[in-house]
Amino acid sequence: MHFTKHLLLDLLQLSKANEEVALESIAERNNLSLGQIYQLISALNEETEAKLELNTSSVRIPPKFKTPLIIKAIETGIDIDQIIEMLHWRDFESFCLTVFEYHEFQNLQNFHFTQNRKRYEIDVVTVKEPLIFTVDAKLWKTGHAGALKTVVENHSNRTNAFSQYLAKPLNRQKFQLKNSQAIRIIPLIITSKMYEIQIFHEMPIIPFFKLNGFITDIHNFLGSLQQFPIKIRTQKTLLSFRT
Repeated sequence: MHFTKHLLLDLLQLSKANEEVALESIAERNNLSLGQIYQLISALNEETEAKLELNTSSVRIPPKFKTPLIIKAIETGIDIDQIIEMLHWRDFESFCLTVFEYHEFQNLQNFHFTQNRKRYEIDVVTVKEPLIFTVDAKLWKTGHAGALKTVVENHSNRTNAFSQYLAKPLNRQKFQLKNSQAIRIIPLIITSKMYEIQIFHEMPIIPFFKLNGFITDIHNFLGSLQQFPIKIRTQKTLLSFRT
């Protein structure tokens, strides 16, 4: 079954603001009948893991199942910048996760934690010992170069707080860390609008399409990157002696 580029882009674009999309809207944009659109989406479900919820008048595209559509769009030759323009920021985060999953990282999305009575959120925490990446995913319409310093400082502060959070044994257990003393936590920013990997104040700013290469070659970057160890707290034991 042939999937047109227009159909895939329409599914991504129309579901950006609303998960449920009328089949009639898709049919009109592609100059096809409702029956043809129904068959194409049914075939798309069979060939991918999209699991689109299809009925006679509409299709529901849950965010967690949008990534297979994105991958299919890439396979058809659609430019990645064009695809990213169609995405909600949540979709972009999920899209980034697929790269880490390919490299067998364990991922947590939108991770919230409290440290020193302050609430923090990290877009993605991804773990493959001895490395933990804290990811700030930026779906930028422009480069926002002027704001880069603030973005880096804020993410560095979040990551430092996260390393302090993991100093507590109960918190480390949540991540099933086996050798906490060897862990290195590395903050990084993934962006939709830059074209080369940049190191800014020891933090990597990575274009999405270069994320796979960065992970593959991570050992070539480690010496120049900001890293946070887990500082294991030792408990002092008070001894009492009887005389």
